[in-house]
Amino acid sequence: MIILNTQGIVLKAVRYEENDVILTLFTRKLGKVAALAKGAKKNKSSLLSSSQLFSYSNYTLKKQGSMYRVSQSDIIKSFYDISYDIEAFSYATYITKLVEGSTLENQTNNRLFILLAQTLHLYTQTDVDKKYITRAFELKFLDYIGFKPVVNRCCGCGTKNLGKPTFNVYEGGTLCKICSENSENNLDIDITTLKLMEYILSNDILQCSKAKVSKYITYELGKILKQYLNIYVDNVNLKSLNLLQSIQNNKGVDKGE
Repeated sequence: MIILNTQGIVLKAVRYEENDVILTLFTRKLGKVAALAKGAKKNKSSLLSSSQLFSYSNYTLKKQGSMYRVSQSDIIKSFYDISYDIEAFSYATYITKLVEGSTLENQTNNRLFILLAQTLHLYTQTDVDKKYITRAFELKFLDYIGFKPVVNRCCGCGTKNLGKPTFNVYEGGTLCKICSENSENNLDIDITTLKLMEYILSNDILQCSKAKVSKYITYELGKILKQYLNIYVDNVNLKSLNLLQSIQNNKGVDKGE
């Protein structure tokens, strides 16, 4: 029997039978795996807290057939407070679904694991712009799964003398003035947005969270990344963000999504 100890984050928890839970875990050592948490729904279960959505824990996993079984767990951070904040919960649900839908089973991605854990931590903080943090996550996520957009030079000719640049999702990034004249579906992009993208790609998300970014730049970045994700990532699930937008609209709040 294979026994493995690894850190993991719960991407999905589905009830199975009366008291059991099937977890989709994103782990450091195994990447994405399915694991059965036997009896995790019982009130006195030692697996209860580490079987909740977003939980970040140390897991002891035993391989049983095609699935793992959680034999022991020690919680590192529950991120339970996220469930009390509709904005944080919506964004956290969105990014965990993004990771779940875009990673293969048993394929490790340690940079993405750290990014996810750090981003969930930032969602629990009261002094951060959660919308901007989500945009930063999306950009770094694209980098870590192999679809990093070109932002520091023209992706057509390679020049760093961009003049008045545009952004083209089909070309994979920034185009200079000359190359943009030969391309369709160009998007206008503020030079400040371009510099922000370069900054995000060059720093970890904890450092990025300290930047003060205007609502307009966050909005423009979000518009570009939404199109980029739709082209390069299959089945992007925006339901949680759409629900958040609906709630904010009903409150008469303009969030610029």
